[in-house]
Amino acid sequence: MRLKESILVGALLIGLTPLAQGQITGTHHDFSASGSSGFYPTYNPANEKCNVCHAPHFTDTAANPLWIHRTTSTSFTTYTGYNFLQRGGLTISQPDGASKLCLSCHDGITAMNDYGGVLVGTPNKIMPSGSNLTASLSNTHPISFVYDAALLVKDPSLKDPTVTTTPLGHTVKYDMLDANNKVQCTSCHEVHQDNSQDPYKFRFLKIANTGSAMCLLCHNK
Repeated sequence: MRLKESILVGALLIGLTPLAQGQITGTHHDFSASGSSGFYPTYNPANEKCNVCHAPHFTDTAANPLWIHRTTSTSFTTYTGYNFLQRGGLTISQPDGASKLCLSCHDGITAMNDYGGVLVGTPNKIMPSGSNLTASLSNTHPISFVYDAALLVKDPSLKDPTVTTTPLGHTVKYDMLDANNKVQCTSCHEVHQDNSQDPYKFRFLKIANTGSAMCLLCHNK
């Protein structure tokens, strides 16, 4: 093989590496016939794995990446229990970022089959009760809040996300927070891959929580 061809093949292989890390096939987020979501064939006649959430064209420009599902417009009741945010006089705002996209199915209001600008099939297919968080997040771990040095001043029982490392190989800030340093649903859940170490595979845990290992990455208990 000529040098130029070798370089091209190598570049392609390197480019495909991240795709291999997100193994969605056969999971609850696989919307094709091989998945276990129940979308095929009634609500996904194209039998695609991804197109219920993502598409290359005609997507929601306010959401990323290439989001085609209807984005939730639900007004949520946020966490109201005893928590570190209340200690510092901070409040939890409405879900944003990746959490808002997750709740576009898991709010129990927005139809799972509402994507591409149309309701695919009838009637509305709502998330089953086991995964339905509802419009009340009052008993759910807070999301969409900034986890940074200012928060550590309010609650010293939290670990510094810029120095605490995770089993994923980097810091909590790098591995678990979004680009705005916020805790989101995706801080704990990897939506595109079931963790083989997770005994409850439908939870899509990013890190196995045996012995509360994932909790203890942030909480100094």
